[in-house]
Amino acid sequence: MYLNAISSEKQLKSEYRKKAMKLHPDMGGEEVEFIRLTQEYKFWKNKLIAQSNDLSQLRKGDTVWVNRTECEVTYVDEVSFIAKAKGRVKYAVFDKKSGRGKYNSQYRAALMKEYFNRR
Repeated sequence: MYLNAISSEKQLKSEYRKKAMKLHPDMGGEEVEFIRLTQEYKFWKNKLIAQSNDLSQLRKGDTVWVNRTECEVTYVDEVSFIAKAKGRVKYAVFDKKSGRGKYNSQYRAALMKEYFNRR
């Protein structure tokens, strides 16, 4: 393992860059080692993104992204929440655990817009 005890995306980038400078083939490193480092980086990046999408602590007024559209949370209960698209009339009900729309499973809610770029 090349990247250990990563707790933030900033820390991940920093550690990856340090290791990449040593392992990159253009800097005298082995190609196989660099590929493994890159795979590990992608693994940690996806793990951090998944952790950052914990919708259980949502409150009324928070911002979420629904299929890359900025929305405001208008209602929250134990198992679901309602999000309304900012500047629009559209709204939808979501499951807090999965982030999926309750009545339209094509809707996905996330705390970061970048969450959708990884899927």
